[in-house]
Amino acid sequence: MTRIFSPYRLCPIGAHIDHQGGAVLGRTLALGTTLDYEPLDSNEIVLSSDRLGESKFTIGDLDHDHWTRYAQAAARVLQAKCGMRAHVNGTLIGAGLSSSASVALAYLRALADVNGIPLTPAQLVQKEFELEHDVLGLQIGLLDPLTIVHGRRDSLLLMDTVAGAATPIVDPPSRDFAWIVAYSGVSRELTKSGFNVRVAECHEAAASLQPGAWNLGDVPRECFDEKKSSLPEHLRKRAEHFFTEVERVHAGAQAWRDGDLFTFGQLMNQSCQSSIHNYESGSFILIELQEIVTLVPGVYGSRFSGGGYGGCVVALVKREKAESARTQIAKEFAFMHPELPSKILIAEMGDGIFPAST
Repeated sequence: MTRIFSPYRLCPIGAHIDHQGGAVLGRTLALGTTLDYEPLDSNEIVLSSDRLGESKFTIGDLDHDHWTRYAQAAARVLQAKCGMRAHVNGTLIGAGLSSSASVALAYLRALADVNGIPLTPAQLVQKEFELEHDVLGLQIGLLDPLTIVHGRRDSLLLMDTVAGAATPIVDPPSRDFAWIVAYSGVSRELTKSGFNVRVAECHEAAASLQPGAWNLGDVPRECFDEKKSSLPEHLRKRAEHFFTEVERVHAGAQAWRDGDLFTFGQLMNQSCQSSIHNYESGSFILIELQEIVTLVPGVYGSRFSGGGYGGCVVALVKREKAESARTQIAKEFAFMHPELPSKILIAEMGDGIFPAST
């Protein structure tokens, strides 16, 4: 058996803009998907999971409602001929840390291997985009695959989602920070949330501001400032979020270079507030959780991770305060929602997708 580890990712600043051509910030965790696989001398794929049991399908099949759909879609985009037997496990599925892209990239790497298909990092990013966007119908951008493919444990990535490029910004030498992942216990499925609706609204706003424009990234900021009053309120809000979030991404990148964790944290808070009020993506429970996290001593800043329709809040905290902050967040949220299987953890950073062992 060959093993692949495909990490989850967090995006501290850059919410909901990669699908519009905006720059984003991201990094990979030491949590993720583990896939053990071996080739089969047939066109069948046999999958098993500790959580979901076993299932098998023939290459070419596609069932959008089945847990094997990411493997089915991977086989399609690669035009695979040779099948495999694989066992897959994930740490926090549906938590807003891009477990979907994580497992999709693991399937792509494994199926490419057993079929003798060479993939460069850029090709792997593109194939994952095709898998989710073209086959499964989720209107994503390149944030998730770019982060998971290029992640480095000691760096924040500044990513150009138009060029498909990732530039590492090495962590501040003080290392006086840690990341907390506060999982609400409420998972979400982006294809069944308001995610695609919001993307469509961004496209509509772009076309209204500049005829022929598809993405808001195609529209100059001056054009938005000049014409925003003519937009319907909901489209103005979506565009307002895009343009201000792009500014926060670049300000955040500079703050990270400068080791200015306080400013970086404030930008995370501003990003989250814009997600709530301009992008209108936050669920009631996630808003409650983020409010708890923000008020805990030692937290520089926090925001929703993922689409914001469930999942988790990620926070940048002072390293010496990380454990006390984690304990307080867990206690307060569990008191408010004892019915939810929430998990609050201090997350270690990791590298991008790689084969772990054979």
